[in-house]
Amino acid sequence: MPISKGFYKKVYPWLTGEDNKKVMYRPFLTKGNPYKSRIFLVSSHAVPLFKVEDRSEQTFAESLVNRDLFQDLYLSEIKGAPREFKGSLQFENWLENNHHESLIYTSLNTYQLESADEAKVAKKEDTANFERGNLIFKEVMDEFLPEIIILQGTAAYEQFKARYADRLVIYNEDVTKVQLLEQTGPFAEMVYEDGKKVLIFVTRSMSYFGTDGSKFEQFKENLSKILQKNA
Repeated sequence: MPISKGFYKKVYPWLTGEDNKKVMYRPFLTKGNPYKSRIFLVSSHAVPLFKVEDRSEQTFAESLVNRDLFQDLYLSEIKGAPREFKGSLQFENWLENNHHESLIYTSLNTYQLESADEAKVAKKEDTANFERGNLIFKEVMDEFLPEIIILQGTAAYEQFKARYADRLVIYNEDVTKVQLLEQTGPFAEMVYEDGKKVLIFVTRSMSYFGTDGSKFEQFKENLSKILQKNA
């Protein structure tokens, strides 16, 4: 089912670069209505790059909320995607199957890259568009106002802490290793401008999640308790 004109008008500025034509960003990926998702899964960079043909911007925007369409358009790219991307989709499936929760998968920088190794080059050679990728994440977060943010991997954890240092209340400043923080439940909270709180979790990269998340049992248990408490 096509997305509404209003939603496309909202999403379009999150897709295109300075020329307002070429799609350079993947602001988020979800199943269905993102306003009904209360969980963000956040990586450091939008990897891999899903190329969008000219005049196909609206189809791409629709694919961000229509998983069947996304898979039809990018099946080969999904199959060849890094383990972190695939693991993120597997975590999404676990969340949906066990808690009937949808997920918004996004990145601290939404500028699309073939691999995270390209970030330094992109930042240097396409500075304005790359920096815009950082701002888009904030705009997406402020638009959908998740109740829970899950930062996956050390890079996302450190970048998020640095970017939002003045807004974060960290429960235990002495614990900084991702492997330990993953076991403890939310490690911090942040307050939106309207006073609403968001809980911040951190995990290892979802590249280790596998099909059932057997290596993430404590994290899944901690997350489940929060979801049940706030159901």
